[in-house]
Amino acid sequence: MKRTVKLLSIISTTAILVSGVITTLNNNETPSTAQAASITLPAGYTKNAVIKWNQTRRVSKTLINASKKGMKENNYSDAGSDNTLVNVTKLSHSQKVELSRYALSLINSARHQLGKKSWTYKSGALHFADCVANQYYSHNKSCWDADHYVPGIERAAKASGLNSRIGQVYEDEAGLPISSEYHTNMRTMSALKNQIYFNIKQMLFGGFSGSDSQMNDSSRYTEWEHAGDLLGCRTRSYDAKTKYFGISFSGLKSDQSKISVHMMGVAKRYIQNYKKFSH
Repeated sequence: MKRTVKLLSIISTTAILVSGVITTLNNNETPSTAQAASITLPAGYTKNAVIKWNQTRRVSKTLINASKKGMKENNYSDAGSDNTLVNVTKLSHSQKVELSRYALSLINSARHQLGKKSWTYKSGALHFADCVANQYYSHNKSCWDADHYVPGIERAAKASGLNSRIGQVYEDEAGLPISSEYHTNMRTMSALKNQIYFNIKQMLFGGFSGSDSQMNDSSRYTEWEHAGDLLGCRTRSYDAKTKYFGISFSGLKSDQSKISVHMMGVAKRYIQNYKKFSH
């Protein structure tokens, strides 16, 4: 299934319409040391509700209200508070592994609540994510475009030993929140985790787009396609039971503020050359 919905996080005095989503996000969540990295699915946020939306595009008030609660009540925490300053588009391999495992801890915390198996980190998936990020950068594409950069994803898939003839079935994409403090490609590792946390919340909870004060606005919750993929709730029987996962980032040559987040999930059925994928 092609995933064409994009998640962007921007502070602006004017609403910007991109791919059908109004993006005026202001991510003000403050790190704490209260809990491990996890996201709690509120009452009313069910497997059947997410599947129903993905199959019919009809959403219940119960799912919308649960998504509102999920956005408001889940807050970033990082017991390690890493103040290492990094260029997000030039992370070390070990930093990308750390961030991949961090994102997985969030995704799996939600999956487990629906009785789903964990996704797992795989070096081949991280390499694939890096290839996709390079394709976006080389061709000056980003999540601020109208769609995923499918030709680049297909080239990266082929180079990574994956099926490249099935279109866009791999990527969940978002944009790092832009603020007065973070408007270049530089972040602390702690701030970067904070923003990844917010991106995954968006994906799970209706593709929320808006400021903190708009979290009660039902019109800001428009899609559960990302949730369907991350949670394995697009269909009742065809979704992969688990996937390999890696995360990478790309920037634009002309605008260092726009950082795309490439979360790549690879089902085993799409691996055509295990040696190439695992190199």
